[in-house]
Amino acid sequence: MAPGSKTELRSVTNGQSNQPSNEGDAIKVFVRIRPPAERSGSADGEQNLSLSVLSSTSLRLHSNPEPKTFTFDHVADVDTTQESVFATVAKSIVESCMSGYNGTIFAYGQTGSGKTFTMMGPSESDNFSHNLRGVIPRSFEYLFSLIDREKEKAGAGKSFLSKCSFIEIYNEQIYDLLDSASAGLYLREHIKKGVFVVGAVEQVVTSAAEAYQVLSGGWRNRRVASTSMNRESSRSHAVFTITIESMEKCNEIVNIRTSLLNLVDLAGSERQKDTHAEGMRLKEAGNINRSLSTLGQVITALVDVGNGKQRHVSYRDSKLTFLLRDSLGGNAKTAIIANVHPGSRSFGETLSTLNFAQRAKLIKNKAVVNEDTQCLEHHHHHH
Repeated sequence: MAPGSKTELRSVTNGQSNQPSNEGDAIKVFVRIRPPAERSGSADGEQNLSLSVLSSTSLRLHSNPEPKTFTFDHVADVDTTQESVFATVAKSIVESCMSGYNGTIFAYGQTGSGKTFTMMGPSESDNFSHNLRGVIPRSFEYLFSLIDREKEKAGAGKSFLSKCSFIEIYNEQIYDLLDSASAGLYLREHIKKGVFVVGAVEQVVTSAAEAYQVLSGGWRNRRVASTSMNRESSRSHAVFTITIESMEKCNEIVNIRTSLLNLVDLAGSERQKDTHAEGMRLKEAGNINRSLSTLGQVITALVDVGNGKQRHVSYRDSKLTFLLRDSLGGNAKTAIIANVHPGSRSFGETLSTLNFAQRAKLIKNKAVVNEDTQCLEHHHHHH
């Protein structure tokens, strides 16, 4: 490379070198088979299993006439612990956030496949010290343990600011779960910040315990809305975002890194069998999963683009894909946890979830560090 050649240099720092993209940039896809419910016996069709796990990365769907084999980054069998799901899926993404990368974890699957259990833990409990707590609370714990470790190492020279927001997308409207009085919010695109929700509450948190409080307050609002405001939570997407900003002074130079960690509990992916809906209800049924069907179309288009086809990627066709555009074929480390129910009655939904997950595996992202280095005297920062 010619010394002093800026364009060359820039292409390298942005991770857009013309070397083939390294494995690390593909969207990572995990499949988790829902643990059987303690209460249910054979009534649940649990005896009739439609899936068998072949290895830690592959499973077989017992379809006729030919069984189908699928391979993913990781397959979590029914006895996989919550800690082990966190360690496999989320740990490295949280570590990347500490280095200034954006990260996103999506939980996908039909209602009843264990998405919320995977992301939150047992649904009855707001108790995040529970040993069955899910990916989101464990991510807080790990994140703040890393922040504390960095602070200890760096001393007074480095400070951190962490903020949480929690929104729900239902019927193509955006609601702020941290402000139940808020009406539909909207998205805006900002040159530096990317796409964000205008006016969403951002709560500053300084510990995992404070982050849990924000999470459980929002989660309660989501449940209340699903009964009193007819926003059925199985048909809404919940997006919890934590922004981590670090500022480091070294001599007269200030280095600021900002990263986002998006933790997303998607609406149930089951096909709407509600054919009796008319008028408003029908439009709503179409809208409710518009975000999910657009997500599928965006993924399909991105795979084509990755294979060299010219395709328009329709991020703006839904609120969810526009908000999370950077996590899909953009600048982020992204993982999808596809949750499936092993019972044979769920066969059709399980097949469509596995097909979705297999397509997503082919997407490549280009993650770059979000940092800004400035000379001290020009800089008034809000820490």
